Amino acid sequence: MQGRDNIDLKIILSITNAYQELYERGEITSGQLNRVLSLIDNYHQFSTENFEEKLREIF
Repeated sequence: MQGRDNIDLKIILSITNAYQELYERGEITSGQLNRVLSLIDNYHQFSTENFEEKLREIF
């Protein structure tokens, strides 16, 4: 189980960094960034399809 937790953490960090970079380049707003970060914090509550849907709603 620890291996999966490490993979999850790496994915979360990668996604977080990517959206942070978009924000720093002015391609997304601070509100969008905060909504994405909140979604990422709660990713385990969503199916893959629902997670993608929530991301599309943000943008």
